[in-house]
Amino acid sequence: MAFPQGFTAITGETGAGKSIMLGALGLVLGQRADTGVLQDKNKRCIVEAEFTIDDNLRPIFDDNDLDFDFHSIFRREIAPNGKSRAFINDVPVQLPIMKILGDNLMDIHSQHTTLTLKGSSFQLSIIDNYLDDITLPNTYKAAYKQWKKLQNEITELENKHREFQKEQSYYQYLVEELANAKLRVGEQEELEQDVDLMSNSEEIKLQITQSLALLDNEEVVSVFSNLSQVKSNISKISSHDPNLNNISQRLDSAFIELKDIGQELSNFNDNVSFSQQTLDSANDRLDLIYRLQSKHAVNSISELLEIKQDLNNKLSYNEDLEIQIEQKKKENSVVWSQLSDVALRLSQMRKAAAKTIEKEVLPLLCDMALPASSLQIDVLSDTERYSESGIDYIDFLFSANKGSELKPLYKVASGGELARLMLALKAVLSRKSNMPTIIFDEIDSGVSGDIAAKVGNIIKQMAERHQLIVITHLPQMASKATNHYKVFKQEDSDTTTSQIKQLNQQERVEEIAKMLSNDRITQAAIDNAMELLG
Repeated sequence: MAFPQGFTAITGETGAGKSIMLGALGLVLGQRADTGVLQDKNKRCIVEAEFTIDDNLRPIFDDNDLDFDFHSIFRREIAPNGKSRAFINDVPVQLPIMKILGDNLMDIHSQHTTLTLKGSSFQLSIIDNYLDDITLPNTYKAAYKQWKKLQNEITELENKHREFQKEQSYYQYLVEELANAKLRVGEQEELEQDVDLMSNSEEIKLQITQSLALLDNEEVVSVFSNLSQVKSNISKISSHDPNLNNISQRLDSAFIELKDIGQELSNFNDNVSFSQQTLDSANDRLDLIYRLQSKHAVNSISELLEIKQDLNNKLSYNEDLEIQIEQKKKENSVVWSQLSDVALRLSQMRKAAAKTIEKEVLPLLCDMALPASSLQIDVLSDTERYSESGIDYIDFLFSANKGSELKPLYKVASGGELARLMLALKAVLSRKSNMPTIIFDEIDSGVSGDIAAKVGNIIKQMAERHQLIVITHLPQMASKATNHYKVFKQEDSDTTTSQIKQLNQQERVEEIAKMLSNDRITQAAIDNAMELLG
């Protein structure tokens, strides 16, 4: 079923199923799916709608890798298990993408939406939709998001810096302690060897002295004397056999080697000395090394030097934190300046838009039988309070009667007055909106008679710029439409289904007459219906 351009009215008895159509549209516009609406819980539900797309939406298609088509098909498939899939032109898409496009294609306004008029955020959105530069709120939000991001980053860096400062003095102490120790790789092993040598110097000298005496002592037969005799004996007979000659040569080598060993032992013995001061100094140095190793739970000087380097890196990191914080603060200062500038421009533009809306809404309220009504839109600014929406707080003050004090909407407006005010605001906003389709679901609630006809005239004017679909129970409203559809129930032996059909001129007369006469069609009702239809 295709809905034509212009003003389309949809009528039908309460419970006939008009809400089913709105629910289905909601699904293809990106709303969450609820399996509770499925008539057959065992079958998959498919909802499909075709939209005529304006070229200004092409960037959204391009940004999300979707093929742009002036006639695009949106489809939702809901499985019995509750899972759903979304498609645009047969390409699977994430639900948020479908919703972004849906928000640019259709505005569905219901009685519930009218109640949101009392909320400050909705009031603010009305003002922002009427700005001379409708991109400014998004510009502000982008700047605000960047500012908050920088604020969070600065806070995180400052927290790290603060935590590090608690440890900084201790780290500095550890570094200085290790630096003052002037540690050197291999030093520990050298000291341990020196201490061992000095601690056993007396025993070492005794054993070396005895060994030297055995090697070469004029008073007794020494090793050198015996070896010299053996060497001489073998040398005398070495010419008789090559093996003996080889042994003789080896004895010569052994004699030379033994002489060399004796000399080294003598030199070593001369160099072995004992100094209590030197020993104490070496032990003190080792105690320092052992204490540092125990303190840092390591076993070598090289590991201590690595810890020293790590501590220096940490101290350098703290300096880097300070630099980062300073850089972020400079960046934040620039962003804050931009944010403040945009916030002030946005506030000024909102105040101008609010005055314009006030002027344009009042004649429409007068046309809807509220000639004495007054609307005042206060845009209150607080430069000390920046939020995602700006520095402004919006308050709609309204009075429906002459002489009555202007008060916030939630205190003064009745349902019918609120509906008419909302319609007037929608009518004003529609003059600047590019929204292709607007649906009003019983926007005429609380009005009747002549007022309903006047409301219908305003909607008819809106339909000159938008495809407008109105679900209504009022004959005066339905008669103003260019196209008329009726929703009705149809029963068979097993099920009840909701049907919708477009009415021809005669069927429209009968439908409106039925609405006028509470289901009992009289000639007077038919005459009245024909008069309403003109």
